[in-house]
Parts: sequence; structure tokens; C-alpha cells
Amino acid sequence: MTLKRVARWLTLGLAAGAAYLAFLAPAQAIPVFARQTGHNCQACHISYPELTAYGREFKLNGYTFGEAQPVPLAFALMAEWTKPADNQDHGSGQQTCMTIGASCSPGQFTQWSLFAGGRVTEDLGAFIQYSSNQFILVNNQITGSQDNTEFRYVHRFSTGKSTMEDDSLVGILLNNNVTMQDVWHSASAWRFPWFPYNGVSFGPVAGALISTDALGHRAVGLGAYTWIQKNWYAELSLYKSPWSGPLGWMVNGNGNFNSGSATASSLSTAPSGSLLPSGAVGAPSDVIDRYAPYYRLAYSRDWGYHSFEIGVFGMHTKTYYDPNNQDTANIEEYRDTVVDAQYQFNKNEPWVYTTSASWTHESRSNSALMVSDGLATNSSDTVNEFHIRGTAYYDRTYGVTLAYSSINGTSDPALYGATGTASAGSGGSATGDPKTTYWELELNYVPLQDMRFSLYYLKYGRLNGGTNNFDGVGNNASGQNTIAAAIWWIF
Repeated sequence: MTLKRVARWLTLGLAAGAAYLAFLAPAQAIPVFARQTGHNCQACHISYPELTAYGREFKLNGYTFGEAQPVPLAFALMAEWTKPADNQDHGSGQQTCMTIGASCSPGQFTQWSLFAGGRVTEDLGAFIQYSSNQFILVNNQITGSQDNTEFRYVHRFSTGKSTMEDDSLVGILLNNNVTMQDVWHSASAWRFPWFPYNGVSFGPVAGALISTDALGHRAVGLGAYTWIQKNWYAELSLYKSPWSGPLGWMVNGNGNFNSGSATASSLSTAPSGSLLPSGAVGAPSDVIDRYAPYYRLAYSRDWGYHSFEIGVFGMHTKTYYDPNNQDTANIEEYRDTVVDAQYQFNKNEPWVYTTSASWTHESRSNSALMVSDGLATNSSDTVNEFHIRGTAYYDRTYGVTLAYSSINGTSDPALYGATGTASAGSGGSATGDPKTTYWELELNYVPLQDMRFSLYYLKYGRLNGGTNNFDGVGNNASGQNTIAAAIWWIF
């Protein structure tokens, strides 16, 4: 029996044990922040990671509420079973497999994560996550990577509007994932679906840079923000790709960064949620030219059991098509603008509801070098995304989420085509049209506050410009429909 098979059976054993404990153990709070604040997880989350009004306030105040813990650690396990409607690549004639490991088994140990952080001082706090999809040592080393990581320093003050108590704050933040600092769940870092749900087949070839994981955990951002009278939020941050220096530990890859001109085999595997394929030649490079500014403006209001938010955020990013050739003809430029809104009802007796929506527009300028190399047809392209979802929980135990997404933009046969750069053959667009629409349905059972069982279904209406034979080599949109079952446990 191989070590991988041992690890798989161990994972299944943990999942079974967790399920058994779920029916015997009393409800308890999620570790780290729950122990620090003295509140159970329902005070901060509708269901992890979606925040309540108190959870948003806790995060914006730098994770500092409550008392610092002597051992501020938690550990999470994730496993899933995933199966597409058709796991055959009709272009190559080979079976498509899960992105984790080499096994084509539909059941996989997906991820473990180590969490640390919370209050350091009255004004300084942190959230640190380290993750891996390997449950065993490889070459006597733990194969993991830095996941969402953030530090915040805050100063609170009173505007004297109705009381002398502090109702506003200013803060400084440092993180390694664009939009992870956001407290509303239309932002891409926290947008549904929240479980990995590793794809086993083909997905959209297009996506705005701010919505993909091209820069996730690959750049460090330093910013300042303010929250006035718990209504008005404003932030300005600058992101940079550091491959050396004191912040290098916050990024993945040990300083090895992706190039848009690299071969498919040399590109790193994209994290779950990335819209662009992981081995995409011509996918966004993660080497930023100078600094990429990110901004966020939002108005939010909480009253009674209700909360509402409307806002805008965006990013202007320049990356190098070839990091080894850093000249003006070699720069890809992305201008992303997102308009979002969220409503939440959180009475907790017995129903809670959340709905959120976002619309994204990206204007992309392709470098002259990328066009001359034949990896893009147009000197400029646009991408538009629309996402909307609704979530309801009964008694914080039984949950359902329904979501709809649409992606479209200019046609670019080289960038999106079936024989072009983004697809490397199967899975691309036969016409160069990136138009994609899909529905997602998730059912959840939460027997404990720190455990969740999920059943998920993904259904494509259109994929990469077509329905039948969308890539010109025999793959159909309906064949990429996927069903998944998953377990998430933190302790």
C-alpha cells in the first residue's frame, strides 16, 4: 500500500470520526477568535467564512477584541468527492483528473490549514493561514504554502455624532492576497463558493485579473483604511511582487514567479477558484511592474437585524509578459472596476439570509511582445463578469446557497482559442469567444459550529462561447457539469 493510499484512508478515517463526533459532542465555538472573544462562531459568521455585522467589526478593528490567547492556533481539515458529468477529454482521448495529485480517484483529501493570530496588543492583530494539499511528508519536508495572511494596526476615535464612545477608526494593513481585507462577500477573495471544489474538467478561459488567483498569495500589499461612524469605509493599498527581502515569506513559490510567456508545464498550479487554467500560456504574469494601487469605497448600514452595503473597488495593475525582459513593450496593463452590494438579515430565529452581487469590468492592454509572439490577437481586450448569490440558513444548521455567474468580453482567437494560448488545445474556445454562464447550488448541514458537510452542483449553460463542441475538439459544456460532496472540520 502506497503512502498516498495510506494518507487517503487516514483522511477518510478522520472524516468518519468527525462525523461520529458531530452527533455526540455539544456545540462549541471555532478556535482562536472564538476563544479570544468569548463568543461562539455564530456571533461572527453566518457560516464560515461569511461574516455577520459583529464579525465585520471584529475584523476592521484588527482582530483585537477580547483577550490574547497563550496558544492562538487552530487546525482545519478538508476532504471532498468530486465527479464531472464527463471526465473524458475528447481532444486527447485521456481521462481528466482532479488537480490535486496524480490520482484520478474522485475522493481526495483536499487541504489542511494551520491558523494562527488574533490580538497581539490592544491595537495590533493578525490572521495567518498556512495550507497544504499533502497530508504526508515529501522528501522529509512539509509541502505547504502561505495562505491568506494579514496584519492590522488600528487607532479608534469618536466623531461625537451621538456619543463620546469611539465610533470610527483608521488602520494600517499588510496582506498577501488582493481583496482578502474586504469584509463583504462580493469581493473575489471571499466570494462563493468557499470550499475548494477542485475542478476535474474544463472551465472558463477568461476572467478579470482582480477575480482570479493570478496574484493570490503572490504579492504583498500595504495600505491604509478608515471606517467613519461605522458607515463609511475607504481604503487605498499598494501591491508589489517581492521575490526577496523581509516580506518574501508571505508569498508562495520561494521567489519563482510566473511568466505569461512560459510554457504550460512551467507554470504553477492555480489555487481553487482561479478562472484561468493553471497551465495557461499567456495567463496573467504575477510579476508586478512597480506598484499596483487598489482602492475600496463602501457605504454600509446596520439596523436591527438588517445590514446593507453598496460600494466600488478596483485595481490598476501592470505586469511583465516576460519578467526577464522588462521594457515598455513587454507590459500587460489591467484596469479593473467592481461595483458590489450585499444585504443580510440575521435574526437567528430561525432563519438568516444573505444576498450579494457584483459586476466587474476589466480593460486589458496586451503587450506588443505578446501580440508579436502570437499569444494574443488584439492589442486590447475587455472582460465583464456578473455574480449574484443568495444564502439561507435554518437554525444555523441547514443551509442552501444558489448562485449565478456570467462572464463575457471581446473575442480574441489567440488568447482564448482552442489552438491558442489560454487553452493549449482542449478546453478553449473554438471561436475565440469567452462567453460563459453557469449556476451553482450548495446544500449544507452544520451539526457543530466547527464542522460542515456540503453537497454542491455546478451546471454550465454556456462555456467559452459554446454549448456543444465548444472547443472544436469534441468537449461539451454539459460534460463539465460537476457534483461534489465535502467535509470541513476545524479544531
